[in-house]
Amino acid sequence: MASHVCIASGGFIFVKVALHEFNPLALGFWRLSIGLVALVAFSAALGKMPRIDRSDWGRIALLAFLAVPINQVGYIIGMNYTVPTHAAILYGSTAVFAILFSTLLGHEKLRRSRIVAICMSVAGVVIVVSGSRTVIAGSENFAGDLLVGLGMIAWAAYTALAKPIVLKYGALRAMTVCLIIGTFMGLPFLIYSAIAQDYSVVTWRGWGGAAYAAVLLTCVAYAIWFTLLKKIDPSQVAVVTSGQPVVTTALSTWILGEVISANLVIGGLLVISGLVIMNAPELYHAVLRRRRPK
Repeated sequence: MASHVCIASGGFIFVKVALHEFNPLALGFWRLSIGLVALVAFSAALGKMPRIDRSDWGRIALLAFLAVPINQVGYIIGMNYTVPTHAAILYGSTAVFAILFSTLLGHEKLRRSRIVAICMSVAGVVIVVSGSRTVIAGSENFAGDLLVGLGMIAWAAYTALAKPIVLKYGALRAMTVCLIIGTFMGLPFLIYSAIAQDYSVVTWRGWGGAAYAAVLLTCVAYAIWFTLLKKIDPSQVAVVTSGQPVVTTALSTWILGEVISANLVIGGLLVISGLVIMNAPELYHAVLRRRRPK
């Protein structure tokens, strides 16, 4: 969980730096292209891929579409117009939407404490987005917040829907299949922007950001996420994102000089508090089980 938080939090910063030099759709193309090479190498290391049952292809195609064209591309375009701290808060609320989707699918039950947690987290997101007047690299970030939010909702739906596939085919193999299919879905829409990109302005910072997003965010972070999903419920997996706003805020203030607003602090505290309340009952019972004598 700690590894995932560090990688994902760094991603907000590296992607933002790369977007200073790349057109967002061109960056999306290179993220998917480099990521595809990494995924193929990763699948070769895993060995033989599972044979997918015909009845599961529809769900896998939907997962692939949510994970790559909507989540990854929406994330990169949105990051072009927003600031890292806002994006981290939005992705920090993944658990709120993951539990809603998971409840609708019948994987989990919606308890009273979770209803309170959802209300708090949604209120926090509203406060953060309503204060979207922070300027970084010359661009306002309200539209970016909306696009990043769309990507986050797609990721939450993906988290809830992926549980049966992960249990059936294994965490890493299921992830690899979904991401490779999703990459082929997304690449055709990004080729023109990649060709039109002015590469004379792209330095090692831009290419470094693209490589970070392709390898660490796409392969490593997703592998950790899927491994966690195999062991615990979708909402508990999603709660791992609660640490991202704190780490991202520290990095963005230090590296990018982002100014922290009151809306961000209040909204961020509400989101994190909601996530803590959401999982407090499970944590309490887990502690009690550990204290019982064998």
